[in-house]
Amino acid sequence: MAYAGDIKAMLYQNLIDAGYNESEANQCLILAQNREWIKLSNMLAQQRTVLLNKLHKSEEQIDCLDFLVYEIKKTHINGGKENV
Repeated sequence: MAYAGDIKAMLYQNLIDAGYNESEANQCLILAQNREWIKLSNMLAQQRTVLLNKLHKSEEQIDCLDFLVYEIKKTHINGGKENV
């Protein structure tokens, strides 16, 4: 069974891994210590939204690159030979 200090350390590391900076992670720990579960849950949900928005933006950027590569191949590369 984990000790309270170990649980706190694991929670802190999880928050850091989830993209929180030290100050934000400590803020979450304080909320957990004070049993302010609704506030903590809201903070976690906000971080999830931030990360999901970043993911969607990255997906859009990848789609743009994929389209560009597709157009270059379709227009300028024919059977492995370049067309200028």
